[in-house]
Order: sequence, then structure tokens, then C-alpha cells
Amino acid sequence: MNYNEALDYIHSFLKFGSKPGLERVKALLEKNDNPQDSLRIIHVAGTNGKGTVSTMLSNILKQNNKKTALFTSPYVIDFCERMKIDGEMITHDELSMLTQKYSQQIKELNEEGIFPTEFELITAMAFDYFRENNCEYAVVEVGLGGLYDSTNVAKTPEVTVITHIDYDHEEVLGDTIEEITLQKCGIIKKGCPCVVYPVQYDKSFDIIKEECEKKDSELTIVRGDDFKVISSDTFSSQVSYKGNVFEVNLSGYHQVLNAVTAYETAKVLGIDDEIIIKGIEETTMPARLEVINKKPLVILDGAHNPDGARALCDSLKDIGEYVAVVSMMKDKDIEKAIPYLLKNAKKTVVTKCSNIRAMECDQLKDICEKYCDDVSAENDVRKAIDKAMSIRGNMPMIVCGSLYFAGDIREYLKNIFS
Repeated sequence: MNYNEALDYIHSFLKFGSKPGLERVKALLEKNDNPQDSLRIIHVAGTNGKGTVSTMLSNILKQNNKKTALFTSPYVIDFCERMKIDGEMITHDELSMLTQKYSQQIKELNEEGIFPTEFELITAMAFDYFRENNCEYAVVEVGLGGLYDSTNVAKTPEVTVITHIDYDHEEVLGDTIEEITLQKCGIIKKGCPCVVYPVQYDKSFDIIKEECEKKDSELTIVRGDDFKVISSDTFSSQVSYKGNVFEVNLSGYHQVLNAVTAYETAKVLGIDDEIIIKGIEETTMPARLEVINKKPLVILDGAHNPDGARALCDSLKDIGEYVAVVSMMKDKDIEKAIPYLLKNAKKTVVTKCSNIRAMECDQLKDICEKYCDDVSAENDVRKAIDKAMSIRGNMPMIVCGSLYFAGDIREYLKNIFS
């Protein structure tokens, strides 16, 4: 099985969709002697910020000379981004061999009437890969929710982390903030400490506190009084946290909040301030308010739900009017996200990325026209970028709406401005 065959095999499991429950992934993991039980796991849930906080924690642990695995989703450029050890992706050959191994086990489970989903397969493969490479720590980002997410097979994490909770995936997690929060809190385990992002709905804080009390989990809520933004621009922020000054090399105030959440989590793990700062300062993220070019300003962001779109909007408040290039998934709350994405958009080009869940251009155009007077459509993502370049004048260009879209277009953008 080569790499392309491996990806085709993995993606064939999309037909099973997303099914809540842990019984299928547990059956798959048991065939491999439960590799997750050999890892010291940091488990990260939340609506937005999971990937950033997870990456920061991975970098911090690496700086602390701990062999550290990182499991995140989705990927931006290469599928292998989802499984990393000390910052290095699993190779194409390694993924191919691992997939070959699991294809036989999946066949056996299918004969027993057990049909794992794509994410369950990837989760099991990741834990196996991390154990076989003798990782000490594994920073694991939840895929969807928490309680019934396949990553929630971790029995006793070193620490659990809950980033900002907001509305997303209501069809699975529930349509109230209370229901969504309870799903996220499903990762909290008895006797395991829990660290919480400093900005939440009051109802979310109440539920988190209650769940931690039930499970005798020591709760750390990052306090706003403990940090101060000394300076900030489109590209980074200088932050003071409990007397320590450091750079957050990611744009946006929400990234400062993600950084102090990672900082406090690392303190729970007993890591020294100097090491934590080095890990945070070396963290960059593709398609998270990523500055592709400074002059003219071109920003790529994967904001795909209302909360992420609001964070992007807040970060763009000082740049004035811009041209937006937008593609979004049809299963997202587009009606709530678009007003933020287009708040100061003078012109908008809508397009359709390669993901099968992407919304058709004409539908997205109809929604965008409610918030921007000049909206055009171009089905080909590269042509959409070219069109935006031709009409932008001196305005910044913001490419946004989905991490899948960002993955489709990132290299093309970088080549334009190289």
C-alpha cells in the first residue's frame, strides 16, 4: 500500500460519518493492546483554540526535553500533519505501513459487525504510532465534543484543558450552551486537574465547576488580572503574565488568551517559566491569522464558525476596508459567521473549495450579499484569488472561511508572494 492508496483507504471511512460512542474505537485499540494507556496524555477540548493550545503545549514539552506526540485535526496542507512527534510529521511511508496494518484489523472487526469511522481509525493509528516511537507525552486534541469523542479513551490524563466554548456542531452536541459545555466536560476525569480558558459563558463556567467538583478534579481558571498585553499589532503581541514577559507570535487577542491557557497548563505539569516561554514564543500556526504577505497585506485564516469569525473580526478592526475571499462548509452556521467575516469587506469573492461539504457558490453568494454590496463568485479557488487580486486596489486581502479552503489555497498564495 503506497501513500495515495493509504489516504484513499482512510477517506473511504467517511461513508460512516460521525457516530457518537466509544465502543468501536475501544474494540480497535484492544486489538493493539491499548497503546493509549502507555502515554502521559494532555487532553484538549473546546470549540476554538484547541489546535493552538495543543501546539503550544507540544512545543513547551519539547523544550523540556520530553519526547512529545501531538494529535490534531484537521490538517491544512498534508494529512500527516495530524500525527507529529517533537514537531515532525509522520512520514508518508510510515503512514502507509500503519494503514496496511490496520486494514486487516478493520476487516476482522467488520466481520464482527463493528464499523469504525474515519476519525476513530485515525485516533487508534495515532496512539499506536506514538507508543511504537516511545513517546512520553501525547498532547491530544478532541475531534468533536469530548464525552463521546474517540480520543476520550484516555483513562487518566495528566491534565485536561478546555478552551473557549461556543456554538458549533449543534446537530451533534446540542443547541444550547449548557448541552455543548456538558459534552466538552466529558473529558474531565476523576482526580485529574483541569485548566480552563479565561473567557466563557457564565453558564459554561458553572457547569465546568460542577463537573470538576463531582470528579474531584482540581480546577484552574486562568485569571484576566494575571496578564497584560504590553503591545500588539497585526503580527504579534507582547504579554506580561505573572511578572514574566514574552512574545506571542500569532495575531489576535484570542491567541494571547490561548497562550496564557497553555502557560497555566504547563505550570500544572511542573514546567519552569523559562521553558514555557520558549515553547510559546516558537509557536506559529498555518492558517490562524497567518500573514502571507505584509505589503500588500494578505491574511489567511481558517475561521469556520461564528466564534472563530468573531475572533478574526476583532483582530482585523484596525486594518480598515479589505477584499474578502470566502469559502465555507455548508454544515456550519454560515448565517451567523458571515456578518463577522465581512464586517469591513468592501468587496467579496466567494468560491468553493475541494471538500465535499463545501457550500455551492451561488448559495454562499446569496448569503454574502446581505452584508457586502459587491459580491462575485468564482468556482475555481485559484481563479477566485486571482480575481480578488485584480480588484483589491490598495486594500488588504483576507482569505477565510474554512481550514479546508486554507489548505487548498495556501501554497498558491505563498507562491504569488515569494
